[in-house]
Amino acid sequence: MACPSSRFLAVALLLAMSSFGASAYPALGGYMPVSNVLEHAEIIKDVMAFADALAGESPDYAKAKKIYMFGAGNSCKSPSSVRTLQGFAQKDLTGESFADKFIAGGFPAKFWDAVILAALDGTADFAGAERTKRVTSLKKLVLGVCNFYASHELEAAIKKVESGDSADGSGSTLAWDEGWAFYYGSEPDGAEAAWGAAVEYDADFAGNGSITVSTQIVAQFNAGLHFVRNSTASLTNATRARDTIYKLWALTYIRAALKYVELSETSYNGKVHAEGFAWYMAIDGFVASYNASAAKAMRDALDISKPSVPSGTFCAVREQMLQALPAMGLDCKALGTFKDSTLTASCPSVCNVSATLQLPAGRYPAAAVSASASSNIDCSAAAGTAAAAAAAAAAAAAAAAAGAASKQTTAVSAAVSFSGASMPLMAVSLAAWATVWS
Repeated sequence: MACPSSRFLAVALLLAMSSFGASAYPALGGYMPVSNVLEHAEIIKDVMAFADALAGESPDYAKAKKIYMFGAGNSCKSPSSVRTLQGFAQKDLTGESFADKFIAGGFPAKFWDAVILAALDGTADFAGAERTKRVTSLKKLVLGVCNFYASHELEAAIKKVESGDSADGSGSTLAWDEGWAFYYGSEPDGAEAAWGAAVEYDADFAGNGSITVSTQIVAQFNAGLHFVRNSTASLTNATRARDTIYKLWALTYIRAALKYVELSETSYNGKVHAEGFAWYMAIDGFVASYNASAAKAMRDALDISKPSVPSGTFCAVREQMLQALPAMGLDCKALGTFKDSTLTASCPSVCNVSATLQLPAGRYPAAAVSASASSNIDCSAAAGTAAAAAAAAAAAAAAAAAGAASKQTTAVSAAVSFSGASMPLMAVSLAAWATVWS
């Protein structure tokens, strides 16, 4: 079933809001939350601050790392508690269907944190990497983390439906709203957030029956909200909406991976390589759960430590990815073809699917609920305090390590002085030894 167009969604949203005047939670694009998720959506302001720290010819990796670890004071749980990107990356989501697909494919539970810290510190696969590779990877990786954590909220909503906790503004509805907030963000038109990537790659792979993810996914989020609410709660239908959203995420990031493998093969540069590497990581484990060979082929093609993408790589990985799509409930027609492709025509496979893929029915936005105005919380002081405390702890640890090293060196020097020394000198050396370890 085709989902509502963006124009109809906007009209429906205006009508829904008009019935309650201004006393409603603010809409986030074509989605009307029934909970206060203002602060959740503002994690994207941290993403923007993180990107700003990495701008220019001399990226401030230390500043970006501080924002990643301690927040920029934008997304607040309370004035004294900060939501952070690293908090997302370090959350162990074992037991949740989306995350478990990654874990089953060999990804550690906290793989996001490991790769982001490596890119920030210039270690592991990023040791010696050029600036453009590191910076581009980092900007996209933190959006991948937000997308990944959005899945956690959808999973939490499903569990709360099971337990009967489905009142507006709390329980399953709050969790589902949070999922959209982390995916869509706080900025107009979803700019700077993961949803913006769907818009970009929809345009790149438009036409001939391909799915427009950015429109379809709004309708699926709206449907999911309907099925986690009060009297309309349905575990079966909410789960179907969640799984359709995951499928649509797969389309976006497979499109990105194919685009950047091709561009890297035809005219290599570190930026396009890093784009493909980082975006594909957002869906790698999901693909692997359906076709491990195809997932590995794409992963190897976009390995960030590689200096180039050899000729023939695109056609080979495209063939494997097309074969993987049906198991995910997708097909080559739904995926589409990169509009600026110069290599697809020379690849052996031809997309010959005739029917248009049918997704579960979507819905229009929920009606706005009567609510107090959302107030913006400032937790920048808490973020600064946490960062300062961590810096002080690191300095103390470094000082302690230096002191221990100094003691060890002094002890060795004293021991050496015994060799061939006169008895008086030996006595002095023994006294010095005792002083060092007192």
